Amino acid sequence: MRAEPLPAAPPSVDRGVPSRPVAPTPPLGIERAGAEPVPPDRRHGRPRSLFTLWFGANVQFATVSVGALATSVFGLDLLPAVLAIALGTLLSAALVGLLSTRGPVTGVLQLIQTRGPFGRLGSLPSAAFTLVNGVGWCVVDTLLGMFILRDLTGLGFTPALLLMAAAQLTVAVFGYRMIHAVERGLALVLVVVFAVVSVYGFGDARAAAPVAPSDGSTAAFLLVVAVTAARGLGWAGYASDYSRYLPADAPARRVFLAAAGGSAVAGVWIGSLGAAIGTAAAVDDPSTMVSGLLPDALGAVVLVALLVSTLASTVIDLYSGAMAALVAGFAVPRWVSVLAVGGLGTVLSWYAGHGDFASRLQDFLLMTGYWLAPWAAVLVTAYWWRERGVHDTARLYDARHRFGWGLPAVLVALLAELPFMNQSFYTGPLAAAHPGVGPFGLLVGFAVSAALYAALTAWRPTPPAGLPAPAPAG
Repeated sequence: MRAEPLPAAPPSVDRGVPSRPVAPTPPLGIERAGAEPVPPDRRHGRPRSLFTLWFGANVQFATVSVGALATSVFGLDLLPAVLAIALGTLLSAALVGLLSTRGPVTGVLQLIQTRGPFGRLGSLPSAAFTLVNGVGWCVVDTLLGMFILRDLTGLGFTPALLLMAAAQLTVAVFGYRMIHAVERGLALVLVVVFAVVSVYGFGDARAAAPVAPSDGSTAAFLLVVAVTAARGLGWAGYASDYSRYLPADAPARRVFLAAAGGSAVAGVWIGSLGAAIGTAAAVDDPSTMVSGLLPDALGAVVLVALLVSTLASTVIDLYSGAMAALVAGFAVPRWVSVLAVGGLGTVLSWYAGHGDFASRLQDFLLMTGYWLAPWAAVLVTAYWWRERGVHDTARLYDARHRFGWGLPAVLVALLAELPFMNQSFYTGPLAAAHPGVGPFGLLVGFAVSAALYAALTAWRPTPPAGLPAPAPAG
């Protein structure tokens, strides 16, 4: 039996979120909204805008690089690599679409929605991790952009890094409308650019991988599924951030299809292209991996387009990473938070750029997946099974709702994942003895978290601390 929604509590009881109304954003101005709900009179747009947003976010250099890992590092032949990329992409795209549907009905950020099953204090680790995820992807995309700038202009490492950081911070500071405008404008351009790259990439591809799988083809296949899904799960942590401005009556089916469709179409296409390129080139320097396939003049044009696509992807991570800092309780304007997150990402990019890019990318993808899989499982279980049709937004801003069962479920799931973890800095006992089972860690984490959250809320549906019991039904 589901618990009844709690009585409405005024948003002002939450010191971490201002109770002032959301000011309108000029068409070309800096977004003024922070972590507060978007009121009905500020809603605008159509679900189809989510298709171009997530299509543009996935038609980019990082997707190529992750796809290239499948063949050039993990050793899968091209056909199984494409199948594994498609499976991992579809799994994560479905979650992006599902979580996006919560944006219009609540008008709040993804992390604010996390407070339902996690509680206000229990959601702080999620905010911290989302901040880390945003900074981490900022590092990955900044490095990819820096590689391109260096090859195009001959700039040194540090000047190219600073130039890339300045460009991406500018768009992220302007906020929601600017991000949607940039992604919408790039969608058609990037289709043309990647269509050209696809002609050369698939044309020069080999059926066999250039290296043999170190732990067998089955283990490599599962690892590619896990890494590809982890890349897409990074977007799932932000999904509602980009649908919360849609009108509350936006059809959920259209929201799902637009967000999931944009992610899936772009992810499968560009990931498969990366796998094809990976059969003929190493992923050590991703920009030369692409430009080496093309005639010199065409290669330069394509690299410029890839640079812009990388910029468009980074601003999403900066925007949502900055929002995570606001949700965590930092009382600063949104644009200041963007600058702080971007500055941290730039510093870490300088460090990460002096090492093995492919190895560090693999480690980062798996690390984010280990948290995001059980986290997403809690949200799916809470909002589409335990509380179907209940949208009590006031509860998300009630400071008395301090803890829920979400965090214990995720922490237990992380413990269950430990034996499966397989990274350069830690290898679990099961992964060490049987490398083929390592990629099952994400699936185990998702299943354990969902089952435990469902069991805990069935046993005691009210939050464990901080809230009075809801009034009995009837």
